[in-house]
Amino acid sequence: MYAYIHGLNSDGKRSFKNLSEFLDGKFFNLSWECDRPFDENLAYLISQCEELEEAYPPEDPFFEFFVLIGSSMGGYYASVLSSIKLYPCALFNPVVYPQKTLQKFKGPNTNFATGKKYELTQELIDSYNFSGNLHKYGISRSIILGRNDEVLDYREAEEFYRGIGHTVITDNRHQIVDYSPFKAMIETLNTPVLIYDDED
Repeated sequence: MYAYIHGLNSDGKRSFKNLSEFLDGKFFNLSWECDRPFDENLAYLISQCEELEEAYPPEDPFFEFFVLIGSSMGGYYASVLSSIKLYPCALFNPVVYPQKTLQKFKGPNTNFATGKKYELTQELIDSYNFSGNLHKYGISRSIILGRNDEVLDYREAEEFYRGIGHTVITDNRHQIVDYSPFKAMIETLNTPVLIYDDED
């Protein structure tokens, strides 16, 4: 089972459509509100995940995982959710320092997918103060970064996730137009890794 989390000023429908066309299995689009504080959005995302887990229990929990896919701010939320719920995750050009990144968007904003206008206030920006451990070991992570990202410095995420995930550097810009080249990488997250020790 897969779930996608959209970025800032988006609704995720375009990426959801692209991803659902080639990923096998159940696929869902999770939502959060850009004009709501971090804790409120996080609680809403957790509730959506738990509702899906209850509604669509895996036939075999050992061989089917709940995989999160997130891009940009959605990548940040996916990383936080993964640290809390231990979900495998695929992070595309993820924000790693949300307070720093959101300062660029402070003030009047428009969600280009919905047309909704809102004010990104300093109070909302300051609400992104998650104190949990985003470097928790034992979580399967794939981090896909674009060296031509015009919004984020890909080197920040490369350094942030070093040693705790599989990182791939591409020539992409910030927005991922086509996710299909990453099909195998995403599907691998839905497969348990078995370690064979020939000394046993």
